[in-house]
Amino acid sequence: MKRAHLFPALAIMGALVLGTTACGGSGTAATSHPTETFPAGSTMAKIQQRGKVIVGVKFDQPLFGVKNPVTGKMEGLDIEMAKILAKDLTGDENNVDYIEAVTKNREAFLEQNKVDVVIASYAVTDQRKKAVSFAGPYLESNVALMVRKDDQSINKPADLAGKSVCSTTGARASQLIGTAAPSAKLVLFSTYSECAQALKDKRVDAVTTTEAILLGIETQNPGTFRIASGHLADSEEFAIGSAKGDTAFHAYLDEVLKKAMADGEWQKAYDVTIGKVKPGKVTPPKIVL
Repeated sequence: MKRAHLFPALAIMGALVLGTTACGGSGTAATSHPTETFPAGSTMAKIQQRGKVIVGVKFDQPLFGVKNPVTGKMEGLDIEMAKILAKDLTGDENNVDYIEAVTKNREAFLEQNKVDVVIASYAVTDQRKKAVSFAGPYLESNVALMVRKDDQSINKPADLAGKSVCSTTGARASQLIGTAAPSAKLVLFSTYSECAQALKDKRVDAVTTTEAILLGIETQNPGTFRIASGHLADSEEFAIGSAKGDTAFHAYLDEVLKKAMADGEWQKAYDVTIGKVKPGKVTPPKIVL
């Protein structure tokens, strides 16, 4: 297992897990303590005793979860959500171990107890609800299309006829293509960074996922891509995934999100991530899951 140690800033404890991890701090035990106590044996109590939260995140998704190549630190809205959770549970937002969780591995990581939660632009679907408990949502975004900036032939789903469209394995957007553009050729990769490279290399004609994710990719590649005006779907909810059946932990996660939205922490998280590209006060979604 490859482990990258991140110094003072972001954190979550890693046991022996499959997948890349990024750790905060210097590797010493956490010394901060939260004021709230939880029932013995609960997931919350176990995390407090461990001293760190183990969170599955994306490592290559701008604005959500990405490792800064210069500082080595994790950045993005999903990372900020993880820090809010860690602070509430352990008293210190740095008590986090980040485990790389690509789209196709998210359910498996929760089912196999490799992570406590998955905060990885995790879109809620009826199929996923059968295997995962979702708390939130903490963000809503349209499902959109991104094309090369010099390609004016694609502006809406109907323009994808006979074109190749990239998404990630298991993503909801990849399923929507079959309905929105039946004759389009779907190309699947493990990550959206691979899709972006394929679009840049002209191996595909478009990339589809939520607009917020595409905005991050577009920002990371100035002058290269553009987001088309037409949407595949009006709204997709991003939520925190946890093990199915742990109702107490699910209720706790919802309360953490409600508190962050009420006390301004959610807005701060937005401002330092997506807000840098799309600034302004945003009304957070209602906690309905």
